[in-house]
Amino acid sequence: MFFYNNKEKDMRSLLAIIFATAFATTAFGDVAGEVSLDFAETASGDWGGTLGVDVDVTAAAGGVALGFEAAEGGDLTLDTWTVDTDLNGLGVAMGNDNGVFVGAEGEQTLAAPAMTESVKVTVGDAAVAMGFTDWNSDITDISNIQGSYAMGNVTVAGDYNLDSEAMVLGAEHAGIALGAANIGGAMTYDLDAEKFAFEGVAKTGGITAYLNGDQDDALQNIGGEYAWTLGAADVTAGAAYNFDSEELTPTVGVSFSF
Repeated sequence: MFFYNNKEKDMRSLLAIIFATAFATTAFGDVAGEVSLDFAETASGDWGGTLGVDVDVTAAAGGVALGFEAAEGGDLTLDTWTVDTDLNGLGVAMGNDNGVFVGAEGEQTLAAPAMTESVKVTVGDAAVAMGFTDWNSDITDISNIQGSYAMGNVTVAGDYNLDSEAMVLGAEHAGIALGAANIGGAMTYDLDAEKFAFEGVAKTGGITAYLNGDQDDALQNIGGEYAWTLGAADVTAGAAYNFDSEELTPTVGVSFSF
């Protein structure tokens, strides 16, 4: 009689990762991966852990980047992919990880226009990405268009949704040095919702902290994380606090790169 259990499924996932890594090492130029153990407080007040595996594969001559991931008890899946080329200074890329909108750390209040599969064109510091509604069925159906332009440490961006006709503007500052700290952040403005949101980010040593809010509630979330190396492991410990719900969410993570 044949018995099927989660251990066998885990072994199949592990073998799939090993096979994909071995194949990628032969066919591609660079393979990097990470095994992570993440611990967080559950709704019941207990602490639970999750295991994750990420494998990133890039072609030796560039042009192809694949990101695989697997969770405990799950199968190996292709999470991100990008195929790109350079035509005399004109960069053209296609994939599901080519959004050009701004971001920060916590991002609980910032507007975050969605973009899945897209085509991105880059010229110098300017980039434009066109997202597909469903590229498997109709590549002429464009869902949204994003554009960005970098000026030193500052990047400005915009997103226009062709279906809802909503537009979102954003700006991001990579940070300025203030003593031992680097202070930066991002802001977004949703023209349709008439909503302004912001997030400030401070970094010093292995510590990253953020604070965010919007025009109606300037102080909504605060969080931070400390990262350090312990032997062969990268360890992170952090927490996020929501001022409205008065909820504290601590997290601990351990990862091993290969």
